[in-house]
Amino acid sequence: MEKVLEIIKKNKVKIIVLAILIIIIVVGVFLFFDYKNKEYALTEVSEYKYYQLNEEGKYGVIDVSGNIVIEPIYESVKIPNPEKSVFICTNENKTIVLNENKEEIFTEYEEVTAIPIKGVVSNIPYEKRVLKYKSDGKYGLIDYNGKVITKPIYEEIEGMQNKESVLLVKQDGKYGAINDKGAKLIEPKYDEIIADGFYTEENKYGLSGYIVKNTTQDGYRYGYINYKLKKVLDVEYNSINRILDTEGTDIYIIAAKNGKYGVIKNNKVLIDYTYQGIEYDDTNKVFQVQRNSKYGIADINGKEVIPVDYTKIEFNGIYLKAFKNEEEYAFFDAQGNEIENSKYTTMLKTTGDNYYITVNEDSLYGVINSDKKELIQNKYNYIEYLFGEYFIAARDDGYLGVINTKDEVVVDFKYEVLQKVDDINIIEAKILKENKLELYANNLEKICSMNNANIYKDDEYIKVYSENETKYFDFNGNELNPKDIFKNNNLFASQADGKWGFVDKQGNIVVEYIYDKVTEFNEYGFAGIKKDGKWGVINKEGNIILEPTYELQEENSEPEFLGIYYKVYYGYGESYYTNQVNE
Repeated sequence: MEKVLEIIKKNKVKIIVLAILIIIIVVGVFLFFDYKNKEYALTEVSEYKYYQLNEEGKYGVIDVSGNIVIEPIYESVKIPNPEKSVFICTNENKTIVLNENKEEIFTEYEEVTAIPIKGVVSNIPYEKRVLKYKSDGKYGLIDYNGKVITKPIYEEIEGMQNKESVLLVKQDGKYGAINDKGAKLIEPKYDEIIADGFYTEENKYGLSGYIVKNTTQDGYRYGYINYKLKKVLDVEYNSINRILDTEGTDIYIIAAKNGKYGVIKNNKVLIDYTYQGIEYDDTNKVFQVQRNSKYGIADINGKEVIPVDYTKIEFNGIYLKAFKNEEEYAFFDAQGNEIENSKYTTMLKTTGDNYYITVNEDSLYGVINSDKKELIQNKYNYIEYLFGEYFIAARDDGYLGVINTKDEVVVDFKYEVLQKVDDINIIEAKILKENKLELYANNLEKICSMNNANIYKDDEYIKVYSENETKYFDFNGNELNPKDIFKNNNLFASQADGKWGFVDKQGNIVVEYIYDKVTEFNEYGFAGIKKDGKWGVINKEGNIILEPTYELQEENSEPEFLGIYYKVYYGYGESYYTNQVNE
């Protein structure tokens, strides 16, 4: 009998251990999927299928072939995701949702609306995965197929400030946050929540955390929740500001508590709350600290490198000018080392590792290298680093040119505007009195000169165009043939004797040279044709589908067409197509 009891006891222990293991596995699986569900992810739109149509102030929808999908009879039409056949149409305060078959959908709800994104620049200013619906006076989320993401349990749902794909929800008078998968991120127990705005090209807004606020009898109090949804700071601070110009995943926060300022790095105090004010200088990666109307400097590690003894500190590039009074001052570097007998008042670090731009007491600019050797004397009214050994410089007359580190002029001083084209080593120069635009390649050779021109940078090329001319260049300044860019096209714009037409890949004329200007065919197979100051449209077979009809504004010198309609931008990332004829 005792052996039987012993066997039962051993088996019972094994069963308990097995049960515990099963519970651990189940909980682990649950936590894993819960974590994956809360991971930050943006919804990308890869294919535009629908666009807004405007006719005589009324809105509808067209497809990429220029066919009318929804008649333009509405005061407002929103297309929150142009991949999806979901159109939110409003007339006289009544909103319905239609699909591409003109059928009303989502009729089981009191209303369905798009959710605008806030504080984020986007070509599509709405949440792209979900819509907001109302049922029994409360709000929930559905996807674009009508699948319920969350039940209607919220008093409000709106886009989160500074963070796409995260939604602010209100429940029992308090705010929380969910993502566009419906996962709860922050419990609804705050008076206000905003994302801190931290952004990187790699992670987008994925590493941005949340500043939360509650109202107390002593005023507003703030706390902080990081991007991993861990509470870093309790809601007890007078103010919280995250430093956005930092690299990596470290979180630096300037916070005020009981009227005193300090700095937190991640969840640890970096600078104690002993200051009346703290400001961050992103050029030198230092903090300017204030106490009793005096100023000093702490480095990025929190160490006070310039004592709080000065009435004012000015940031002059990598020089810090610290004043004892209006006439007594000293220069320091960011490490707190005093710079003696400097003939410069300002030293600006450039993106070139070896060059610094200097400014002397006469406010004249020059250049030195990292060994403090003078390369360019301080004789220019302005200098800006370009790339390589080249600098933009301005003379007394205000005209701009380009010089090298030997102070040789490589681009003449004759321009009012001189700048890089975005982030590539191509120079855009303008002579305003002649309304002339010129381009210089990365070797400073002039590659283009065009009057009344505009410039457009694509992901793979630069286009320079005017009312009667268009040229394409790669990012090294080499001129490109449109055939090398628009490889899926069968016809290409061609110019001869001052007139434009279209040729095929073999150079055979398909559309005669009778137009004043034409555009290349867009991805949907439409090109513009201009004659006698008016624009029309042809299709990819070279057939005219609209004779030259539209008189467009000068800034629309290369219009884009869908069928017989041309594109109009009206701000906030939105646009529509129209057939409005200018009288």
